Amino acid sequence: MPAVNKPRSPQDTLPARLQSLLEGLTQRELAERLERVYRAAALAIDRLGYLNIVKYEPTTLEETEGADLSLWETMAPAIRDTVVDVNALGSAIREAFPPPAEAPRPGAWEPPPASADERRAQEVEAVLNACAQRLSQRVADLGQRVRRPEVVSDRWALMAELQTFRADFRSQIGDLVYLTAAAFADVKREQVVPGYQAEVSSAAALRGAVADLKRSLQSKLEKALATPARELPAHARRLEETLAAFVGMPASLTLKTRDKRQFVELREHLRALASQPEVSAPELRARVEPFLGELVRVGAELTQRLLTAHDRAVWSACGARLEQATMHLFLGSPGAARVLREAVMAATALQGRAPVFDAFLRKVRLAPEQSFEDAELRETLELFRERIAALSFT
Repeated sequence: MPAVNKPRSPQDTLPARLQSLLEGLTQRELAERLERVYRAAALAIDRLGYLNIVKYEPTTLEETEGADLSLWETMAPAIRDTVVDVNALGSAIREAFPPPAEAPRPGAWEPPPASADERRAQEVEAVLNACAQRLSQRVADLGQRVRRPEVVSDRWALMAELQTFRADFRSQIGDLVYLTAAAFADVKREQVVPGYQAEVSSAAALRGAVADLKRSLQSKLEKALATPARELPAHARRLEETLAAFVGMPASLTLKTRDKRQFVELREHLRALASQPEVSAPELRARVEPFLGELVRVGAELTQRLLTAHDRAVWSACGARLEQATMHLFLGSPGAARVLREAVMAATALQGRAPVFDAFLRKVRLAPEQSFEDAELRETLELFRERIAALSFT
């Protein structure tokens, strides 16, 4: 049976917590204006993340040679759409919350807000106006950056600039929504920022995939280095095929452009080595080992940039399940095995954070129908506690 694609939600859909927050505001006119801004923000976040710029990326080193102004023309639609999407949000903000015609003079007296609601409304208006101004400035910065000669003539540089600006726009828009929503209620970013949960999930999937790739490449490299020079070209081909398989995975689409360039470069080098009658072990090692280090950096950056709060939440959820499993064991309940499986499944979202923990997860992934002796359950539970307690969140 063919797979059925799940329909995408409307692009301006708001998270349930943000929608309920708006519905709970007593100032209905303010709520309506905020909803217009939030929907414009959701639309911008969605479009900045959904527009597929992968089709513009080079797949070989040859594609980057001889670039000229025609490259800028090819990329112009993506640049134009980025500017249009961000400017549309700026227009929505200025329409719903017009900036003051004249800024008050420093030290000039102003009447204090009449109520706490009015103070919050003034705070939100100030934040929105400041954010609109910053977004407008960043749009101007984008226009200047993508016209610089060193960027226009280099496909990778142009892609990197566009990707960086799009990510920055999404981040600033998310900050705008979170900060204004937090003025009215105690909320978490993941509860109110449109698209945030999907972005975090994608980052967790990428981190896990990168960790698996590093382990696979490391294993293949170690086997290759133990073989004669005449067999190394075949091993180089297998290493290149492993990279090609990763590039074909959905998780790889969210890699930064600079990291994708390293994939392309290593694949090209491995293809060249695979075409030779013999390859020296030091030469193969010199090509692959620095790349393994870069994969470690990619995983660490994902953790630091997007996954710290996510990992703490997963860690806490696993701890709660392990406590439940301990109680089931104490009472002689068959629920211990079920809860332990749930904890293992939840912990897979931490894959890529620490090699030792990854190794533990690979060892204890359990089939739903698998049964356990009481001693085996207790041993696995204790080891799980040790491994997850060893994870660092500093």
